[in-house]
Amino acid sequence: MTSSAGKHKPVRIAVDCSLLSGSNGGLGRYLRALLPRLMTCAGSDVDWYLYARSSNACSHLPPAACVRQDHLPEHVGRILSPALSLPYWAKLDKPDVFWAPAHRLPLWLPPATAGVVTIHDLAWAQVPETLRRSTRMLDRTLMARAAAQAERLIAVSSATAADITKHWPNTEARTRVIHSGAEALPAPSRLTDYSPALQKQRYFLFVGTPEPRKNLPRLLEAYARAGQRQPNFPPLVIAGGYGWGGENLEAMIAQLHLEARVHLLGPVSDTRLATLYSNALCLVMPSLYEGFGLPIVEALQYGLPVVTSNTSSMPEVAGAAGILVDPLAIDSIASGLQRIVQDPSLRIELANAAKTQASHYCWDRAATDTLAVLLEAASAKRSTS
Repeated sequence: MTSSAGKHKPVRIAVDCSLLSGSNGGLGRYLRALLPRLMTCAGSDVDWYLYARSSNACSHLPPAACVRQDHLPEHVGRILSPALSLPYWAKLDKPDVFWAPAHRLPLWLPPATAGVVTIHDLAWAQVPETLRRSTRMLDRTLMARAAAQAERLIAVSSATAADITKHWPNTEARTRVIHSGAEALPAPSRLTDYSPALQKQRYFLFVGTPEPRKNLPRLLEAYARAGQRQPNFPPLVIAGGYGWGGENLEAMIAQLHLEARVHLLGPVSDTRLATLYSNALCLVMPSLYEGFGLPIVEALQYGLPVVTSNTSSMPEVAGAAGILVDPLAIDSIASGLQRIVQDPSLRIELANAAKTQASHYCWDRAATDTLAVLLEAASAKRSTS
């Protein structure tokens, strides 16, 4: 693709930036971390078209981009934009590549536009009971369509890539694995500023939005069982946004008589999160299913051992820094907690492994690899057009 002067024309890349608005958890953090690095990495070789709910959502990005905004409410926009604003803008701008950073391509793209979709997990297929009905139905329908339509698929872990291939075998040759990273958090402050009851390396830490997939009821039961007849058993700290799914953690904690030992913090700032990570005994993440597991990588950066599930991507991400447990077996989770408390040499071994494992996850590397896939998709589309 060259001009009459012999210079390469910039590749036109459009991005669904709707994740930058509202509260989108790990998906929003993925795009916020990756997109500015992508734009910097591409330099003048790419013209960017950013399709957003509002221009304010893109204010932190490099200014040399065309930003289009539909002003739709977050939930309504999530449903309507793949059929309305995104296809309209793509028809108007005629990008060489359209990148969907989470699961869903527009229902229509220009014939010469290559679609690239990032798939973070297949929770709708693996653990459908843990999703809202609307999310489950949309993901099942639109993800299958995106998998069939995309020139390239990006999976955030090898486990997710395996799930993709299992459900859509004809995608294997088009799928690329690019691990996510974790942003450096601010410098921690003093732990005592937040909770005088907590002491350095004397508490378990859970980080995540309470929802059915996170398996918190079993974690609480396992924690109660592990700490029986052990008055000095480390407390459990639960930090994360407001959840859904009808789980009343306060009631569960009261029923298990854990009010004095479980600290339910709710949403925390990045500074507070850094403080919690830097002082914890270990991270506990016995999820039923994860496509990647960002808190694991964050914990690894702080040299924390990880007690996590033996399913989906969690063994892959935790590596040698993890104690693997059966998320469906309360005794298995309890045993993992007890091993952390009772075996100091194991904790040291896991902490040393955490520092090595953390080096595998880097946003700059992810940006370079993602840009390569976007350009690969554009080239593949041109060769078949």
